[in-house]
Amino acid sequence: MTEIKTTIQIDRPRSEVFAYLTDLRNAPEWSTELLRRTFDGDDVELGTTGVDELRALGRVLVTPWEVTEYLPPESIEIEFGGALSATSHFSFEEAESGASTLMTCVTDLHLRGALLRLLTPLVAMDARRADEAQFRRAKEIIESRATKADARSGDR
Repeated sequence: MTEIKTTIQIDRPRSEVFAYLTDLRNAPEWSTELLRRTFDGDDVELGTTGVDELRALGRVLVTPWEVTEYLPPESIEIEFGGALSATSHFSFEEAESGASTLMTCVTDLHLRGALLRLLTPLVAMDARRADEAQFRRAKEIIESRATKADARSGDR
């Protein structure tokens, strides 16, 4: 098992960051690997399941998943199946007296198959790079939406 940990500070309240990142319809906006996501129901909750189609390691992969923990606005955990199986745990902590959020994603890779296990260092390096890029993108989106909303409310 290989652990990948990514932390980023987003200058918005925890409830806002949690709501955006756990609304699975938003994932295509900020995810660097996701091509398509389908899931059951309209809202995320414990037990929500779905399937992602993503580009990783130069291939298109189909990955089933399930929400195994859902504690708004503190955390969400998702189990991903398939050859590149993983558990991703997202935690959201208030920072700077609630004005910003420290979001941490810890992913444990459980690669199946002898070849994938041999490639674990490359898979982990690719996953770290993708996480850093996509969480920077999420930060930009969340903070820019807030700036636009603040500007609109100032015009009134």
